[in-house]
Amino acid sequence: MLYDEMTAAVQRVSRRLRETADEYRTPLDNLPWRRERTPYRVFLAEMLLVRTRTDVVARLFDSLVSRYPDIRALAHADQGQLANDLEPLGLRKRVPLIQKAAKHIVEQHCGIVPRTVEELISVPGLGLYTATAIAAFAYDSSEVPADVNILRFLSRITGLPMKHPTKGSEDLRALLPHLSRDLDGPESESLLDFTRLVCKPRHPKCEVCPIRDDCAHYRSSVCVTGS
Repeated sequence: MLYDEMTAAVQRVSRRLRETADEYRTPLDNLPWRRERTPYRVFLAEMLLVRTRTDVVARLFDSLVSRYPDIRALAHADQGQLANDLEPLGLRKRVPLIQKAAKHIVEQHCGIVPRTVEELISVPGLGLYTATAIAAFAYDSSEVPADVNILRFLSRITGLPMKHPTKGSEDLRALLPHLSRDLDGPESESLLDFTRLVCKPRHPKCEVCPIRDDCAHYRSSVCVTGS
């Protein structure tokens, strides 16, 4: 598939996913950081989700916010107590990094979570995906987070290889803007949910996928199985 054809295919499936978004509403819509959305709650959720499953974070999220209700409380928390609170999430070792990020926001941004990816990427402990996710989910930025599930989705659509198991490839990342809602694509959260629940890492649900006819992975599997 030539690059122009790949771009056209990505834009086509992106529009189709926006049109069918209501068909794929999931329990993820009721996650606590989505149900009551503030920049701090989104920041905290994304910091916890870096190494932990969504359902595990969701179970403990409200109790953590109750104990640490804002960025200043998180920044000035007792490190030992915070480590104990994050132990069930397997995040004890990330406590210094989480607090360093919180303190940076308090000291450099007056306790307000930055709005732009450029500002967020300067916060210690925030990589490009986390910075883009916070900008998108807290401030409605149209930039598409380079989540591994989205990169794998692009790999399946186009046939381009995932040269790195989590970072994909430069060619795949170059296609991310073509999934943006600015080009009639879905909201980033809808796209993430679709790639986690339909276009899954293992056993993707191709039988219910609305864009399978534009998917190189699906076409190759049909040719292999003869179905």
